[in-house]
Amino acid sequence: MGFREVLLSFLLLSVGSWCRGAVITGACERDVQCGFGLCCAVSLWLRGLRMCVPRGVEGDECHPFSHKVPYPGKRQHHTCPCLPHLVCTSYADSKYRCTEDFKNMDF
Repeated sequence: MGFREVLLSFLLLSVGSWCRGAVITGACERDVQCGFGLCCAVSLWLRGLRMCVPRGVEGDECHPFSHKVPYPGKRQHHTCPCLPHLVCTSYADSKYRCTEDFKNMDF
């Protein structure tokens, strides 16, 4: 393993420890390279890098048109789709977040 790979590994581990709730498992190109409950999203920290990150839990930011897992191509967003029991909902602050799917709940 060369200096560049060691430096990149250290950087990825460091970034993961600074982020609340971030799980960085490694670089990827497509969703199928990531484990269960993860998707291959564009990194916010390193341009051109995609990382395996967890699917959105309640309150996480999401993209309204990104919901297929595994996605057949390269994902263009930095967020993963919400977990299956959640939906990507618009909020007053113009952001989208994962929330409970009230349409399918029994009251």
